[in-house]
Amino acid sequence: MIRHQFGTEEQDFRLRVGEWRDVEKACDAGLGEIAARIAPLASLVEAGAAAQAGGLLSAISRGALGRARLDDVRAPILYGLIGGGRTSTEAGALVKKVFDEAIAAGEGPLLVFAPLALGIVLQAITGLPDEMEPEPPGEAEAAGT
Repeated sequence: MIRHQFGTEEQDFRLRVGEWRDVEKACDAGLGEIAARIAPLASLVEAGAAAQAGGLLSAISRGALGRARLDDVRAPILYGLIGGGRTSTEAGALVKKVFDEAIAAGEGPLLVFAPLALGIVLQAITGLPDEMEPEPPGEAEAAGT
């Protein structure tokens, strides 16, 4: 499970088997393909490359926006909220309020939310975000003594 800011507060996100299958159905692709489609968007956001590499048109001409579809970003967030403990009604309302309204406001939700969607997908595939958290200082030393 991962915890991330979404809307006005932090939310829990997790794809269990049922949600994983729902994401794949919504995107007509496996999680690995979805991750591959989201990764270029997330890397642009993380590196700030859209501004640093000569602007967005340059990124587009180099293929740096990738092949992501709207549901490649939206579905992992929606179903991740459900897997994280929200009811489908709560998750749908929250995604509609935060993600869908970002589209209506012209706020570029694919770029804004791509890192979150990629994190949800990668956590489902690998489990790494939880496992990679460093142990708090002092606990490793105490366990070894």
